[in-house]
Amino acid sequence: MRARVMDKWLGWLWVLMSCWLAGCGGAGSDLVAGVGSGGSGVASGSVSGFGSVIVDGVEYDDASAPHLVENGNGSWVNADVKLGQRVRLVYSSSQVAQRVEVQAQLRGPVGSVVDANGRVQVLGQTVRLVTSSSDASLSSLTVLDGYTTGSGIAVGDEVEVHGAWAYDSALARYVLVATRLEKLATAADPVLLGGVVASVGSTGVRLNEVTGTLLSLPAGSSVSVGDGLRAWVARSALASSPVVVSRLAGSGTTAAELASFSAITLSGLASNYDPVARTVQIQGVTLSLPAGLSVDAAALTAGQFVSVTLSPSGTALVASALSVRTSNGGSGGKDLGRTITLKGVVRGVDWSASPVSFSLRGTPVQAAQGTLAAACLSVGSNVDVAVQVTGALVPGSSTVVATAVSCSASAALTGEVLEYQGQLSQLNLDAQTLMIQLTRGSGLIQARWDEKTYFDKRPASLPIGQKVEVEGVFDQGSALLRLTRVRQVN
Repeated sequence: MRARVMDKWLGWLWVLMSCWLAGCGGAGSDLVAGVGSGGSGVASGSVSGFGSVIVDGVEYDDASAPHLVENGNGSWVNADVKLGQRVRLVYSSSQVAQRVEVQAQLRGPVGSVVDANGRVQVLGQTVRLVTSSSDASLSSLTVLDGYTTGSGIAVGDEVEVHGAWAYDSALARYVLVATRLEKLATAADPVLLGGVVASVGSTGVRLNEVTGTLLSLPAGSSVSVGDGLRAWVARSALASSPVVVSRLAGSGTTAAELASFSAITLSGLASNYDPVARTVQIQGVTLSLPAGLSVDAAALTAGQFVSVTLSPSGTALVASALSVRTSNGGSGGKDLGRTITLKGVVRGVDWSASPVSFSLRGTPVQAAQGTLAAACLSVGSNVDVAVQVTGALVPGSSTVVATAVSCSASAALTGEVLEYQGQLSQLNLDAQTLMIQLTRGSGLIQARWDEKTYFDKRPASLPIGQKVEVEGVFDQGSALLRLTRVRQVN
């Protein structure tokens, strides 16, 4: 899209002007300075865990990468990366992330309650919740944040939804199969509409079905049927038809990007598989399947979860490798992130409890005693312990039930991601430093923030004594925790 290309370069100009602001995110295009050659790549998929960050089962070191979300005005700000979010990640050849972009597909009001098929309307678009591990699509279960069950989702609630667009032939429309649905505390304005272009006409484009939401795009925009897009719309414009889009961005990838990156991986649900033409659509991106590439036709026809590596062929996007998720990650396929993995360093966990409950990398975890390694039971409450959890999401929640937990109190902490809770005891806005009195265990943590640090509230608004949860790393030779995330705890 021509409008998208202009937005990319304007976004990169914006970050050069604004990255000096404390707490701001960088900005930029999909082409990051210093990245785009020499073995760099792009991964587009869903967050399936944290090690650093894990996208559909592949781990990337994101300790020094900005985590960003795009605003309706084209600017970028720091984001809190969470389980189930759809992200676009640019990385170097050594799997070191250079940039992580959070890409919600819908942000706005709920228009219906959840029906018997798990479907709910958001901004007039159909969202399907995945609540069973036996779902035919083999999609990851939907993370519900702010709700105890899907039945609690009410008309008028403000939500943000992540997931994969897939064509539903029975409904004759594209449906967002949700990997995360989060309740928002405040109403978004502009709202965010997403989906796949179903038709293009003189009065605008139809979104997700031929009778779907009619959009009037910004001047100079160029889209085609089958394109994935995200559109920002003033809330006041929702009552009109066509709905006037204030800003437009793509939702997938393009052949032009293959000239800038040595590898592009795209994960999502297969749609519109054509065994004769040997094409398949993922997230609004149509891919060619070369004759020499072996594919699971039954899985593609059923619309199951796949991960595809792309290679250039003129202006076409051609799959050079394709993996299909299997129900157990066994023979004939891969897990592709269906199993959740969490790695981090915590202290103050009561390992004698039954079950053990704690938070790791911002994700609530429950672990039965039988899942704990012996080393966990000997850890003191005042000791930093490196923990690794594998498990699965509790259906209709944001809690992970562990199938295995390992602990190591002797792990070197340099470069490890640490998580602490405590009360803010000092704050220096000029030096960009703070001190936390720990509430889990004991002691003080001294920390600093920079332009990549995410705050859910501006640093200046944090009162002394406020309980906070922080995440960060100790860089080599530094006694200060370099903060990646700071959140208030109510």
